[in-house]
Amino acid sequence: MELIKAAQNKDRDAFRSLFAMYKQKVYGTAYLILKDYQHSEDIVQETFLQVYLKLEKLKDPQYFERWLYKITVNLCLDAVRKLKKHPLSSLDEYIELKPDFSLTDAKTPEAVAEYKEIQKKILSCIYSLPSQYAAVLVLFYYNNFTIKEISDIINCSEATVKTRLFRARKNLEKVLSKEQLDTIDSSIGGASNEYR
Repeated sequence: MELIKAAQNKDRDAFRSLFAMYKQKVYGTAYLILKDYQHSEDIVQETFLQVYLKLEKLKDPQYFERWLYKITVNLCLDAVRKLKKHPLSSLDEYIELKPDFSLTDAKTPEAVAEYKEIQKKILSCIYSLPSQYAAVLVLFYYNNFTIKEISDIINCSEATVKTRLFRARKNLEKVLSKEQLDTIDSSIGGASNEYR
């Protein structure tokens, strides 16, 4: 909180610290929606430029993260509208970048292999979804936001978020076993069919 307040007062070191703290997560979010390395890097730069220019207008620093992802997702959805079609990059390369769906403390080679296999399936599913569904899935599973927070981030009702998440999960159910899906849900605090 103090770091955000310092950055709001144009403390450059504080802003650099915020950038270092959030850049990878913002990049991961952008990549999962855009499926393109270069455009995702551009989104990171544009997001933090907007943050730098508008941070002093943020009334309550406790909502910084939500505000940051609102900027990120809106920029991504704008980019999708402009790009219309985007190339699919290598899933293996992205898994090495650690998208951090924290499924397990994979300590054995078998656990690591299973973790990577689940990651590939999740990413393939995300890539197959329209961007508005992918955004909801990414915000829920990758960034651990609640339904209410996601509705604020993407400017739509909680019912719409639940519908998009339900449809996105139906796609996940086609590629993941029930046990794998339950493992993902339990890793983010026991999400159920009713979500959070």
